[in-house]
Amino acid sequence: MVENNDIEQFDRIDGKNLFSQWHPDVRKFTANINLNCASDIIRSTKQTTFDVAKYSEVLNLANTVHCLDILNRIVIEKNRNSFLNILKERDTLHPRDIDRRYSVEEILKLVEEDVYHPLLFLELNKRLYIIDGRTRFYCCLFYKVPARVRIIFDYKLNESCK
Repeated sequence: MVENNDIEQFDRIDGKNLFSQWHPDVRKFTANINLNCASDIIRSTKQTTFDVAKYSEVLNLANTVHCLDILNRIVIEKNRNSFLNILKERDTLHPRDIDRRYSVEEILKLVEEDVYHPLLFLELNKRLYIIDGRTRFYCCLFYKVPARVRIIFDYKLNESCK
């Protein structure tokens, strides 16, 4: 189960990840946004669900050819051990910048038990970007369950955090 101190840590990670995105649209957008204000908005954003069958609507879910290959394998994988090996392969290709103290096995178990920290999405110009939680999202895809998410909106950040 995700503990309160983990929630605080994940909220900080969400804020950091919002400002370290590779995608140029997100980078350009966040250049004039205040980090502390954005972090407050992230923390106060209500959780909702996202139908993982609509994964293709998330613009930056697969950042590279390797990520696209991994995503394509994930959506058809049925075997738990093979799925975990795909996640480990992804972690080797694209190591996480921030240690979250959870292995891919633990993340899969948290998603299976529905006790994980929600993913963070940004809706920017009516397009969805995943900011944090790809591994959790992949686990939701594997189990074919809606992902628990918080979606922050460009207009709200613009109104409050410039």
